[in-house]
Amino acid sequence: MKFCSISLLSFVVAITAEPLGLNTQQLPENEFPCLAECIFDVEGNEICTFQVSRAELASELGYYQFAGVDGVDCAGTNPVLGVKKGATYLFTQRRTSNYFHPLGFAHGPDGALDDQPELEPSVCFGQTRDGPDLDCDCKLGLEEDEVGSCPSPMYFRGDTYLGKYSNNAVVAPLSKNEDFGLDVYEPEFVIPLLQWKTAASGLLFGQDRENYFVALNIPTDIESTDDFFYFCHVHQFMTGRVKFVGDDGKALFPKNTKLIPYDYQQPDEYDTSCGTTGISSSRLPNDECPETFVCNRPDANVFPKENKFADCVDSMNCAMIKGMTTKVNMQSSIALFNHQMIPHHQQAVNMCKALDVAGGTDCEDIVEFEDDAKCILKVLCQEIINVQNAQIQTMRGVLAQLDLDETADCIVEIKNDDSDDSSSSSSDSSSKKKSKARKAPKRKKDKRN
Repeated sequence: MKFCSISLLSFVVAITAEPLGLNTQQLPENEFPCLAECIFDVEGNEICTFQVSRAELASELGYYQFAGVDGVDCAGTNPVLGVKKGATYLFTQRRTSNYFHPLGFAHGPDGALDDQPELEPSVCFGQTRDGPDLDCDCKLGLEEDEVGSCPSPMYFRGDTYLGKYSNNAVVAPLSKNEDFGLDVYEPEFVIPLLQWKTAASGLLFGQDRENYFVALNIPTDIESTDDFFYFCHVHQFMTGRVKFVGDDGKALFPKNTKLIPYDYQQPDEYDTSCGTTGISSSRLPNDECPETFVCNRPDANVFPKENKFADCVDSMNCAMIKGMTTKVNMQSSIALFNHQMIPHHQQAVNMCKALDVAGGTDCEDIVEFEDDAKCILKVLCQEIINVQNAQIQTMRGVLAQLDLDETADCIVEIKNDDSDDSSSSSSDSSSKKKSKARKAPKRKKDKRN
């Protein structure tokens, strides 16, 4: 399922916070990629496992994280991974943070989301988007209606293989087929969260596999030395690099081929403290926003998390108000809809992330304690964050497809009445404010008439 196949690189530039450092994926080379935890089964097959998760607060979309040798996390988000040809790799997507983020592999950054060829049975390894069609042994001599056996991921739900293709007898009998399980795997990642969490169960290689996972084998007879890329099938701009390594763990070809065409977002200090993206420039007071959105903020000394959450809510509400004051680009209702809806969605995502930082979604197990208030909110916010982020990319794709401007901002200043002490909590002040609120519509009506 492709929410958007339009390249949106300018979008990344627009939302990226001030960079704190270079994206290590953009360095000229990487000699020591992160390695998986590897074992040998009784038949001598090497089985290597990466535990996949996602750092949700690392950016607006979040970025992938991987745990490898001894279960230790690879350094940073979207790390460079190392794989050996001939070994069987399992990428487990057990953790809740994988929800809505089915893992894919492609010959170029972001796969089909940026029109890059993906690892598929009839695609030669090393195929590029802009280059000529390659010939290779795994598809050599195929008739028009036949399918190759080129390296491709194989998608599992628990101990159930979801496809028919296999280039790896370790996990499934060898078979030439274009179905490698993605057409089942991907749609299941966008079902309601609790259904997704309980869908997979089973054993593989004697290990508990109560989760979704992806198996990948690059045979030793594949001559290509090119890097390839992992990515999310739903959200663009989450891609990372994979390099081939030798038995010593060093990259066979340290030079990074095919640069990732964008830097990763790095939230600034204030956004990091809130768990949000893009609200630092909207802290109150702000000429385009009311004096406050949250009244009677809790005492910071007594309720520090609640006080901080209220501060973050003030800023994100202001960011939304500023974002929703727009022009009508090219007199288009579609433009107006998207320009209004995108900041609205961003605010919902930011609020859920900030609630998580404030402890409002602390939940030990969303399945076992599904009726607990915080677990209910955990599920709700996971669905808000992931669904609405995908919808934001879809809306930006619509704007790009129709050649409409990415934004159409206009400045609307709000004059706050300094004589009205809106922060007062006394009963007299409250009465006065209520009285003013009742009279306000009358004043507006008289002014229009």
